[in-house]
Amino acid sequence: MLPEITLKALVEGVGHLGSASSDKKPSHTDPLGISVDVENDLVTCFVIRSAAEKVITDLNDSGRVSYFFGLVTHEAWNFKGQFLGEVELNEEDLSKSKKFRTSMLEMMGSMGLPEDAIKSMFGRVPDVGLQFKVDHIFKQTPGPEAGQELEF
Repeated sequence: MLPEITLKALVEGVGHLGSASSDKKPSHTDPLGISVDVENDLVTCFVIRSAAEKVITDLNDSGRVSYFFGLVTHEAWNFKGQFLGEVELNEEDLSKSKKFRTSMLEMMGSMGLPEDAIKSMFGRVPDVGLQFKVDHIFKQTPGPEAGQELEF
């Protein structure tokens, strides 16, 4: 079961979903919200297919996922896992994404970032979910415990 200590950052934080090609070249995409199945250690990242083509190809080839996410407070985690496939987004997923994107627009706007720049990243609606099963969790918050694996 995914540990509660990771859930706030997982649901409210900004993340980067990545993989690597067969020749070890990294690829990533930025999810626009997620869905979590805590009991089964499953995470579904909502992405825009056209922006995620390279990472989708790499995920299908390697099957391995790295999902780095964190809060603006610098609390951060890295989930490693097995890619399970693409998932069609439903109304609940799109509602979660809208809530997440609205939150990001407000937060980044409050920091003084240009509205056009924020909207270029968080103003679009995702069209596919990429689901993976978490098998390793690493703490990435700066400090003496950074890089330590969290048992779950």
